[in-house]
Formats: sequence, structure tokens, C-alpha cells
Amino acid sequence: MLATVFLTLLPLLATQVLPVYAQDPTDQDLLSSCPGGGGSPNVREADRCTLINTTNNPDVVIYKNMGNAVQNCGGSTTATTVTLGGSTSFATTVEVNANFGFSYEGLSIGGGASTSETTTETTSNEISYDVPPGRQAVYTAGYNYKSETGNVQVNYGKRVADHYIWYTGTTVTKLTPDSSTPARYQVHATKCGKQHPPVRVVFFSA
Repeated sequence: MLATVFLTLLPLLATQVLPVYAQDPTDQDLLSSCPGGGGSPNVREADRCTLINTTNNPDVVIYKNMGNAVQNCGGSTTATTVTLGGSTSFATTVEVNANFGFSYEGLSIGGGASTSETTTETTSNEISYDVPPGRQAVYTAGYNYKSETGNVQVNYGKRVADHYIWYTGTTVTKLTPDSSTPARYQVHATKCGKQHPPVRVVFFSA
């Protein structure tokens, strides 16, 4: 009798999907499980993630707006003197290889140029500026970033598919604010009516 029941259940057992954590995680699962990655339904949260096999890239300068744009529109024929500026922050960012098809904001990955998972630098400045008629202007700050590309080592407190440590096949680029280089400032002026983006333009330094 017991043998008959076992033989009846055997095909069902053979077709069952492996339980969570028993299948090898994908790169998306691994990166999503990193601190700040938003989590994955397929794997538990990782204890930490570290950039390894790093390659240094040229430094990057990221410009961001400080304060709102000031306009001299509405048919004015003379320049108007205004105060531009304010403050803004620059934080460590992690960009996944474009071919991967996924992006993450707030992903915390240690290693590389900085042992800290997240570095944040804040800068503030103001300037007196004559906005020409028919123009609008905003003061921007540019901050230098160290850029490194590598794979990610993902550490778990408990086994995931029989392993405590996993490595991504895809590469990520970690951008870390460089506090040794002073911020650079410039006025960004455009015609009235043109939308001012919250300037997240990236320039590569020479």
C-alpha cells in the first residue's frame, strides 16, 4: 500500500519547482538583494556588496543645479541683476552595465577607491549675475568623481543556493565624489521658455 502511494506521488515530486533560494540567482537577483537595491523575491537580502576586479576609468564631472532658474522674460529690454545659487549634494552612485537592461538608484556597494558604501559631499555658493533680456539663468556646481568598473561580490548571512558568496557576471560602474578636488561653478543660461533640466549632465575631465 505504501509503495503504491509513493509511486503515485513520484511524478508530482519530480515536476515540482525548486524552492526559493535553491536555484542559482541571476545577476538581477544579486544586485537587487544588495543594500538599497530594493530586494528580490527570489533571494534574501545580502549583508553587503563589494566592488571587485576593478578597472579605473577617467574621472567624471557631474553638474547639478543650485537653486532655481531666474528669468528675465515678459518683454523686458534691459538686464536684471539677481543673486543665483544655493546648495546641492553629490553622492556615490552605481550604474549597471547598459547591456544589462536594469538600473538602480541608491545601491550601496563598498570597495574600490572608497571603503565606504556611500559618500556624500555638499557644496553651496552664490553669485550676483546680470540676466540678459529674454534669458533665464541658473547657477550650477560641478563635482569631480572617481570612476571604477568591476564585478560585484555579494555576501549573505545564510546560504543562497548552497553558497554564502556570489559574484555577478555583469559589470557595474561606481562613481565616488572626490573630496580632494574643489567644486567648480558656472552659470547656465538659456532662452526664455526652454525647460531647465535639474542638470545631471556628465562630462569627462581631460
